[in-house]
Amino acid sequence: MTKSKLSKSQIDLNETEVSRKNASTNYDLLINSLDCLEDCYISIVDVTGKIIFLSKGFEDVDGYKISDVIGKNVLDVYKLGKENSVHVIAMIEKRVLKNTNLRYTSAQGKPVDLLMDIYPIFSGEEVIGSFAVSRDTNKIQALTDIIFQLKKELSEKNNTNGTQFSFDDIIGSGQAMQSVINTAKKMARSESRIMILGETGTGKELFAQSIHNASSRAKEPFIAVNCSAIPDNLLESILFGTNKGAFTGAENKPGLFEEAKNGTLFLDEINSMNIVLQSKLLRALETNRIRRLGSNKEIPVNPRIISAMNINPEEAIETEKLRSDFYYRLAVITLKCPPLRERKEDILTLSKYYITRYNKILGKKIDEISEEVTQILVSHNWPGNVRELSHCIEHAINMVDTTDTCLLVQHLPSFLLDKTLKNNILPIIVPKTNDYKQTMQQVEKEILTHALKRNNCNINQTAKELDLSRQCLFYKLKRLDIDIQHEVHIE
Repeated sequence: MTKSKLSKSQIDLNETEVSRKNASTNYDLLINSLDCLEDCYISIVDVTGKIIFLSKGFEDVDGYKISDVIGKNVLDVYKLGKENSVHVIAMIEKRVLKNTNLRYTSAQGKPVDLLMDIYPIFSGEEVIGSFAVSRDTNKIQALTDIIFQLKKELSEKNNTNGTQFSFDDIIGSGQAMQSVINTAKKMARSESRIMILGETGTGKELFAQSIHNASSRAKEPFIAVNCSAIPDNLLESILFGTNKGAFTGAENKPGLFEEAKNGTLFLDEINSMNIVLQSKLLRALETNRIRRLGSNKEIPVNPRIISAMNINPEEAIETEKLRSDFYYRLAVITLKCPPLRERKEDILTLSKYYITRYNKILGKKIDEISEEVTQILVSHNWPGNVRELSHCIEHAINMVDTTDTCLLVQHLPSFLLDKTLKNNILPIIVPKTNDYKQTMQQVEKEILTHALKRNNCNINQTAKELDLSRQCLFYKLKRLDIDIQHEVHIE
């Protein structure tokens, strides 16, 4: 009995059914994935305002059953006007709305406070809907409170002022760094506000802590906050504190201005602060008084303010990211942390410090840096500054064997090795003769010798780097009279 052949139409129908099943499976996978998000909620609305999707988390926040609101207009469900619906605004204005605060009342009459990022969805140039990622402000506030409370308890437990560093911990014997240290020590004797300028990874908080510990306020608290890490509506309550009832879940709680007491309040990445909040903070700086959110009572405060920026202040003022009066109120005196590329004399000193540090942590015995590694470290631009160098050395110490004592090229991160090969970093070769043939032999010998050193005289690795066969490499070594008989390790 022969098997019957399927007709073309039957095959097409089968393929269509498979496609539908695959599409359905992919859709379920996407929806279930979005529903798994616990710390944020997803909502999708089409161009008419109809709710296409709400993640399950909204049932706890809003009190609505998802099945009851899907397909309904977002304005009707949440009783909002067009001017108040962030979904509608994003679609009308065709722009992304970041860190937008939305307050409304849930189905049970409970106030809801969300922080939202809303994105218009395009098909070509036409808006067909909007997509929003929402976070519960109260949860963020609670988590932030826990973090600051743990830091406070840890500081009290260790009987410290909240710092880890002093001027003795700053590594840098070069003239550029010594000049900055001497200037910072003078600032420590003053009570004026300080603005520390420097790229990411240059040690701005290191200097802020050192200034605090060398000042008359050293026994008082040092409180630090990164202004870019906290949403603006929460940053205000964190800085100034809250009174019970100021917003949903608010309790009587002091802010960082009060927590710092007569110590130092360090405001990092101040340029990321919202312009409106800058004006409120400006008033506090002018009067040395703050008001908790939800209170009319003014509270006198007396911390010394040290702030920091990782971008050019003039540029921030021109682009209206920073109020000029706010900047000049903070930058009574300024300190500039030089990037690592401007103090290359400190690169090896820092490298040896981090080698010693990670030797102890990882149980290694590196006590020497090869000539090639030295050349690579000094020639690299270090856009991530000291932090990047620290991570580079940590990677390298992880790569060495327990019996190794010298840091070699193959231990370095791949981005540095790629840069080495790309830029062909080799010693400058000065011809010993005017004879062309001898000069080329000299150049080839230098290339092979340094490639062998970079690879710890490993023939396989050296041949691979130079894109040569083992036989070809052996031939060249013999022809150029490179004697490594007692040094080569052949796997």
